[in-house]
Amino acid sequence: MPATVQRVLREPLQERSRRTLERFLAATERLLRTRRFEEISVEEIVRAAGASIGAFYARFRDKQALLPCLYARYDQELGTKLGELERRRPWAGKTLEEAAEWIVREFLRQYRERTNLMRSLALYVRMHEDEIDAATRERRRSQHQLFLSALLADRARIRHPDPERAVELALYFAVSTLRDRVLFAGSTHSASTKLADAELVRETVRMLVGYLTLDTTR
Repeated sequence: MPATVQRVLREPLQERSRRTLERFLAATERLLRTRRFEEISVEEIVRAAGASIGAFYARFRDKQALLPCLYARYDQELGTKLGELERRRPWAGKTLEEAAEWIVREFLRQYRERTNLMRSLALYVRMHEDEIDAATRERRRSQHQLFLSALLADRARIRHPDPERAVELALYFAVSTLRDRVLFAGSTHSASTKLADAELVRETVRMLVGYLTLDTTR
């Protein structure tokens, strides 16, 4: 269990306590399907989990203490999903444009399917970046390589003198755009540009591929 999670829990996690913790986390995720984290009360989480207020506060100091646990749960789930993707390699044989579109659609799908959860976790990481341990950071970097490999599969199309650095930056630009557009759509910055998902995908792919195939010799 990540050190961050251990710090926010009030007692060692025995099997019974683990099951209760899982109920609280699952209940919170269900509530996040329709509302933002800040709109959900501890009482609602407790009720959805079929537990008691006492059981909640025996484990957590407050509602915010759920976030590192939700992040650890998401991290574990993400590792499983990406491991399956690595085995299937759905980008194999794709052109640069096709691989870029697959990546953009994959991230957009994740953000759209679990918008409130992903928004909550993105805010948590931004506000508590010092709490993300080295093992988690290294795991995320390793997982990131999966998508870099998909773009580098059509290396011959990349005109940048440093293809590895180019795909790293291009992916950063693309994912940052999607994350900001979907998770923080209500911000003045994101709301200033009206984009349907189809156009968002098309233009993000165009931006990504255009950067990678730009002729840098001129």
